[in-house]
Amino acid sequence: MKYCLLLFFSSLGVSVIAQNIYSSPYSIYGLGIMNYRFSTLNRAMGGAGIAVQDGYNLNYLNPASYSKIKPPISSIFEMGFYMERDRYKTHELSESQTIGNLSNLNYWFKLSPRWSSIVGLTPFSSVSYKVNTTRTLGSINDVQYVYEGRGNISRLYWGNGLNIVKNLSLGVNISYLFGTISRSESISLLHQAANLLYENKVTTNKIHVDAGFQYSILLRKDRSLAIGVVADDKIKFDATEKSFLYNDLFDTLSTTTGNRLQYRVPASFGIGLALQSARSVVAADLKFQRWSEAEVEDENAVVRDTWRFAFGYMRKGNPDAITYWGSMSLRAGLHLENYYLQVRENVLPWWGFTAGISMPMFDNRSSVNITYSFDQVGTLNDGLILQQSQQIMLDIIIRDLWGIRRRFD
Repeated sequence: MKYCLLLFFSSLGVSVIAQNIYSSPYSIYGLGIMNYRFSTLNRAMGGAGIAVQDGYNLNYLNPASYSKIKPPISSIFEMGFYMERDRYKTHELSESQTIGNLSNLNYWFKLSPRWSSIVGLTPFSSVSYKVNTTRTLGSINDVQYVYEGRGNISRLYWGNGLNIVKNLSLGVNISYLFGTISRSESISLLHQAANLLYENKVTTNKIHVDAGFQYSILLRKDRSLAIGVVADDKIKFDATEKSFLYNDLFDTLSTTTGNRLQYRVPASFGIGLALQSARSVVAADLKFQRWSEAEVEDENAVVRDTWRFAFGYMRKGNPDAITYWGSMSLRAGLHLENYYLQVRENVLPWWGFTAGISMPMFDNRSSVNITYSFDQVGTLNDGLILQQSQQIMLDIIIRDLWGIRRRFD
């Protein structure tokens, strides 16, 4: 059955690779918006979960958590969809757009009582923007410039979690990062028939490893405190660039291929705490990344070190509840971070909050999860853009779909 699932991943992979979680004008720089690897549990808890140990739900933030799924669960399949409404504002203008797609595919399975594994496909970074502006070019007024970017880097990963001793677990993810980012710039002279289009395409791929551990302390019979640590090594992408210059008839004026580029994503380190009981989880994470080691080839933008704080709460449903409402899980959270770019000497704060519900189906073998999130990034200072995003996410989780023997009376 595992081979059937891999075939299913292959058939749907194009849809996942083509999607962008965030459509933002700030993705104009570098590799664009960095996407966090979130499960439905993490998303609904504000992006927290480095220390969370859940026996029924996947937690992608720390690979050490893969080994904490409780028996008799032997496999979990998770598929996510999203719908996003983005609003962009300046002091003079306001514009909105709606996008949506498949967000993630993941399959978890147990290899032994202590060893669990997962294969998945998620976005790593997203580029999606379109900016129109009118400028003066030499002695010519009213020259329209259009800047447009699209594409993303995807992450195909294989994760493993291992219980070392009773309270200590370790985990590691091996990822293959790949994709193409395309950026274009067109110049149109209003009231004239002269147009030029410059397009740049960058293709890259890379193998990457990240790891983590979790250690839990039993406070009393039904309550524990867990600490989690995760670390990512820095990544250096060696990219191949292709550039094209077209006229208004789309005749190719020049082509440049084979240029070598390098993009750097710095190392990161995160730590989390989680206080867990039979019916509730309170979690807090802090993650740091040294973006000052990277570079952006734009005189208006510089990169700076970033930190991200996330806080989340979950009220677990009771599988033995008398009513259906009592069996549902409720989640909420918030996050606060500073974006890694500083544009025209302006910092770009990024904050948001989330709320979600998990509705069990088929005797808790499956669940339907709905999450709402609100995010705000950017500023109105110096003619910059303030972006507000609302997302509705639907995640379907199927537990033990294969290998179940049903008994009939």
